[in-house]
Amino acid sequence: ALEGGRIARIGRIDEPARETIEADGRVVAPGFVDVHTHYDAQAFWDPMLSPSSFHGVTTVVGGNCGFSIAPLSPGAGEYLMRMLARVEGIPLESLREGVPWDWTSFGDYLAGLDGRLAVNAGFMVGHSALRRVVMGERAVGHEATPAEIEAMNALLRASLAEGGLGFSSTRSMAHNDADGQPVPSRHASLEEL
Repeated sequence: ALEGGRIARIGRIDEPARETIEADGRVVAPGFVDVHTHYDAQAFWDPMLSPSSFHGVTTVVGGNCGFSIAPLSPGAGEYLMRMLARVEGIPLESLREGVPWDWTSFGDYLAGLDGRLAVNAGFMVGHSALRRVVMGERAVGHEATPAEIEAMNALLRASLAEGGLGFSSTRSMAHNDADGQPVPSRHASLEEL
């Protein structure tokens, strides 16, 4: 049963409906949730978030595998876009021309997308982005110091308070950056994780 545009009840509904839709032989669903996407950058040039929206997806979750593009520092953007081009196969030209790269905080990133998307969207806070902001070039090839881990924790807490859905990371051997090096999260110690 729907009330006010929301699902109010499921199962057997005994009270009469104001409107009944004939749906025999069809699958009726309120929409699908795609919990693993990498639409973080594409959201700026494709508000439909295609092809997901073409297949009944009404909610997407991005920022998976530690590959968010927020938070961001002035030196991190170029690295993150080149990493995405390699790992996700997104054309580098699209990342350069289609994404403003003008935020620093996670909240600023989300504000840049607010009201622009045709589907519901939420984004994880990526480990590689956190490492790149806090550690700079040391994010690749080095373990974090205790002070850097503390700074990443603080930045993660702030990003979650600003609307991040959670934390994502990767240890996958297939995830390498544009230079062929393991992405930043793969250099994390177990203590950091």
